[in-house]
Amino acid sequence: MITTACCRFFEDVTRYATRGDALANNQIDVTSSELNARYYENDVARKEIESAMHEIEQAGIVKMSAPDQRATEGPRREREKILKEKLKDHLSDKLWRKYESLRKRLRENQRELKQLPPRNSVMGLAKYTPNPGKTFVMFRGNPHSPGDEVQPSFPEIFETAIPEVQSNSEVARVDAFDNRSLGRRRMLADWITSDDNRLTARVMVNRIWQFHFGRGIVRSSNNFGQLGTPPTHPELLDWLAQSFIRSGWKIKDMHRMMMNSRAYQMASASRDDALATDPANDLFWRFDPRRLSAEEVRDSILAVNGSLNPSVYGPSFYEKLSAEVLAGQSRPGQGWGDSPEDQRNRRSIYIHVKRSLLTPLLTAFDFPDPDLTCEARFATLQPGQALSLLNSDFIHEQAAKFANSIDAANIENHEVVRRAIMAAFARDATDAEIADGVALIEKLTSSDGITRPRAVSLYCLTVMNWNEFLFVD
Repeated sequence: MITTACCRFFEDVTRYATRGDALANNQIDVTSSELNARYYENDVARKEIESAMHEIEQAGIVKMSAPDQRATEGPRREREKILKEKLKDHLSDKLWRKYESLRKRLRENQRELKQLPPRNSVMGLAKYTPNPGKTFVMFRGNPHSPGDEVQPSFPEIFETAIPEVQSNSEVARVDAFDNRSLGRRRMLADWITSDDNRLTARVMVNRIWQFHFGRGIVRSSNNFGQLGTPPTHPELLDWLAQSFIRSGWKIKDMHRMMMNSRAYQMASASRDDALATDPANDLFWRFDPRRLSAEEVRDSILAVNGSLNPSVYGPSFYEKLSAEVLAGQSRPGQGWGDSPEDQRNRRSIYIHVKRSLLTPLLTAFDFPDPDLTCEARFATLQPGQALSLLNSDFIHEQAAKFANSIDAANIENHEVVRRAIMAAFARDATDAEIADGVALIEKLTSSDGITRPRAVSLYCLTVMNWNEFLFVD
């Protein structure tokens, strides 16, 4: 009942799109009144011309043979073909001259329309519906079995201040784009973000905490109800929520507070006594080491070899996929574009996501299922990850770029190792790491018959497989 009443706020929302028309329902016209007037005048003139032409056409059609008359009542192409071939023969000279004049005016009207500046529109959630449909409780969820009618209302269980909801008969609000609205969604948004509604603030700070600490104070970040996991630190959660509200809901301030805290700066080293008391680290007595997320793995690889494109905004890009991956589609390659390399080197959040065609590297590192909501990323350790970072075409291409970025062709092997480790980990290489790296490069070139550029590339590949590269510890 509560869910149905809340959904009532969205009853006036129009469908996003329909099959074959992805724009009509989600665009709000913000064209200037002057330009709209010019479009309106052109439209009125066109309709008058077409109406006059239609009257003349019908005057000629009634004189045609029965088969020709029936043809003009069929598809538009057939009608135009008959009119083009036979209309003149069934009109007087005076009517034909008038018809030709109207056709000339119609062509001029169309030229004027093309010369008008384009209309301006923005994406919008809904168009004004003066009398949105009624909402009912559906028996057993069956849309064909409506029960009691439900009016928009707020969940009373939260015990917050409940504002009065407008009815359909009340005067509609006019928004910034001169589009009429009942104002219900704005009222719902105001209630959700009200200072009296502490649930919103708790959920938000819990999400921010989860981002920095790997899990939230409430582990079930999608569920703060009775079936969810109770907070490990309820007083801390309330204090953070209150601080968040007092700061004006400023997320950056909350990031700064958490990252400057002693809890965030804890070391990840384990202690036997603490591990025995709190093995799950519910009390945050240490920093939980974590594996990089799928996007972070790919972005780190691109950042290390200097090819990461940091540009923001804009459309998504299509990652380069192998023929074997594309073959998994019912129509291999259908709907998958080919972006230029500089675009493919953008951050992973801009990768085009197609449910049936996910990027293999991201999938190996637990990229979430696009069909489901993801309250928290899982971090598994499984063989597919090692195989992706050792054998994929992508990782070998990036390893070669890594070698080029440190100018490996013009320096000694020990310098290759030193530069690679500095680029990957922002620290100096140890003597043991330098010795192991040089030994590997020399073995690949001498014993395995691999060229030095290839050997250096393989060494760079091994560096990107170290635990230090894949884990925040």
